[in-house]
Amino acid sequence: MSWACDLTDDAKRDLRDLPKAVQMRVARVLEQMQGDPFQGDVKPLRGDEWRGVFRRRLGDYRLLFLPDWRQHIVRVLRIFILSGRTYR
Repeated sequence: MSWACDLTDDAKRDLRDLPKAVQMRVARVLEQMQGDPFQGDVKPLRGDEWRGVFRRRLGDYRLLFLPDWRQHIVRVLRIFILSGRTYR
């Protein structure tokens, strides 16, 4: 079954601010996620505030998403470059 990808306003803003090459990479990953959002380097985040949220690694960038298992929708929360303060 295929999934739909939905970007939050924050994720859309993040995507717009990324370099064009990274934007194209994110677009390819979002297409792949429509088939299976858990393929690739995907891990659940730990901690109560991150319950149910997963991250997908795209080189130095991270894509945070929340899957809706009933409706098969992947809500992309944020897209950002990894730094020492990324998950704080």
